[in-house]
Amino acid sequence: MYCVSEVPGPMYKDLQLPAIMNCGSMKNSLVEMNLWINSGGAKSIIHKDAHNQLNCLLAGSKDWIFINNTYNDWIYQAEEIDGDQGGFSLVNPDKVNYITFPLFDKIPWEYATVHAGDCLYLPPRYYHRVKSTDRNFAVSFLFGTQSEFQMGPECGAPTTSSPLTEVPIQWKYPGTGMMSMGNSDPAGIKEWFIDMFLEMTDGDATDNVPMEDYLEFVIEDEGVIPYMKELFHKLLIEDRVLGDSEYVDRNMFDLVPEEVWREITVAQSYDPSNDPNNEYFHITKDDVVYLLKDATYFGAVNSDQFLEAYSRLGGSLRVARELFAKLTTDGTTVSWYDIRDKDEVFDVYGQVHDRGDEEMFTRNEEVRRIAEAELTQSIVEGKSEL
Repeated sequence: MYCVSEVPGPMYKDLQLPAIMNCGSMKNSLVEMNLWINSGGAKSIIHKDAHNQLNCLLAGSKDWIFINNTYNDWIYQAEEIDGDQGGFSLVNPDKVNYITFPLFDKIPWEYATVHAGDCLYLPPRYYHRVKSTDRNFAVSFLFGTQSEFQMGPECGAPTTSSPLTEVPIQWKYPGTGMMSMGNSDPAGIKEWFIDMFLEMTDGDATDNVPMEDYLEFVIEDEGVIPYMKELFHKLLIEDRVLGDSEYVDRNMFDLVPEEVWREITVAQSYDPSNDPNNEYFHITKDDVVYLLKDATYFGAVNSDQFLEAYSRLGGSLRVARELFAKLTTDGTTVSWYDIRDKDEVFDVYGQVHDRGDEEMFTRNEEVRRIAEAELTQSIVEGKSEL
């Protein structure tokens, strides 16, 4: 068993930002911090994360395998909307199928074991796989996506650690409610806006462009979805977050409040896996109907039988109970007639999140089915952690 959570605010006073990060721009680029608690026996798939991270082990040990992201073409990465940032390999590292993945054996890899008191630095978008053989407890510090950091004058002298209560953190978790885990770095979103501006001015930071032209240029970017276009229009034209001028210049971006960049980031980097209604995205209407039709083939099922059947889809007990309550006519059972006559109940399934399009969703489902087939044995033999 393992548990992962953002570090709750009440624990900030008990944890320190390591001295190696406590100076220069690195100190001011902390995006989020996560706790990893593992009872042992867990192992991850091969995957990569968007941010720089320093993973510090407080108890136990972990085995790491690293693969440079220059071997992306041989890693057989599942296609994802943010595949250029995070992502995972379709290859089962415990039982590699070289017929399906013939190039995988060409990849060189590195290995490390970390023990309590060790901190391991992992560059952004660097493939890795983690195994735990014993109980362990770790804290990961995620900071920026850039490859270079500025050294401040204080970096020349020996630095000391600081309690997290004294460190600026982009995404803080109070300890209750939905986590912001997985959100992008607002500084990266800001840089994207600036890059759009510099592209319009051919790299001239002293130039300016009409506000309307800038907005049109931004929303025409193929990575921007309809909802984001509406948000950009609201922020730039109605709210005037870049000021009241009819023109945009480079300095305006530095005047936008941090909370505005965070608002844009939340909209741009929303991850359905962090949503309590996540299963409505990855379970289709047909999946639910066909499975429940099969479960009720020989007659009505009671609540326990219904919950057991629904769990085979990977759905939660909470949603299963809600679905049962919507379908049952007599309050104790669900029959095929209930399912057939209340077809509209299933319309919430198979949603395509508006960050991607229908085509991407379809491709995702195809590669996830491949991944499931390749990784099933590994997941059955041991627990899987990312």
